[in-house]
Amino acid sequence: MLQWRQNDAANASSHIPEEAAMIDRPIVEKSTATGVRKASLLAQDPVRYMLRAILAGMYLSIVVFVYWSLGNDLHDSPWGKVLASAFFGVGLSMIVFSNTELFTSNNMYLAMSSAEGQTSWAQTSFLWTACYLGNLVGALIVAGLLYFAGSLALPADHLLHTGALHKAHQAGFVIFVKGILANWIVCLAVRLSMAMKEDMAKIAIIIAVVFIFLYLGFEHSIANMGTFSMSMLGGGSLGFGDAAHNLLYSTLGNIVGGAVLVGLPVRYINPPPKE
Repeated sequence: MLQWRQNDAANASSHIPEEAAMIDRPIVEKSTATGVRKASLLAQDPVRYMLRAILAGMYLSIVVFVYWSLGNDLHDSPWGKVLASAFFGVGLSMIVFSNTELFTSNNMYLAMSSAEGQTSWAQTSFLWTACYLGNLVGALIVAGLLYFAGSLALPADHLLHTGALHKAHQAGFVIFVKGILANWIVCLAVRLSMAMKEDMAKIAIIIAVVFIFLYLGFEHSIANMGTFSMSMLGGGSLGFGDAAHNLLYSTLGNIVGGAVLVGLPVRYINPPPKE
């Protein structure tokens, strides 16, 4: 009787459609196609690609400034950190819906397209570098605009300045691990939004998931670009070396979080169907 049941179970499992074991395969294919389009745009029209990267850096940086301002103004409220963290997902939503180029989400997209063999790892490295520099330019532009608008005339104890110092003065390994966690969460937000059909559902899942990394204080390299540039232009005591220290380790952590913890595993568990 036991042998019969085992054989019956084996026969039943053999009839399970292959698609059932790869329910997220469309996500991999969509991400791969996105990675290919990004690499093609950079190769064929680098000016237009870089403009998209600059715009993404600008969108995220203005939201970063609102985040620090909300946190500072609501410092005495038990809900201050909650509201500030919940708002931050608006930045990623702006980037997703405007189809601009963010370094951290590209860690996931290009890892998948390269694992699929549709882009090379050399193309991936080149795109990551170009996108990173474009995001940095965007962060600097917004910091400069805020400076000339007088918005960065802040007291020394403003949360923007104290937050920047706290981020920069952590140990390198701690920043690296927090960078892994930050982009693991950010890329999960992007990956989950791809499974949603309605725009409001996409926005809701992005805001809800991104809240996690902000509330827990993890390290997002592109957001930190905005924080550091605004703090330095605003007269904070943060030094360039301290900012570079954080960006080095947070960037490396972000690559691991997006590519190794999201892009590659999602592709591995959803391989192409057998011929």
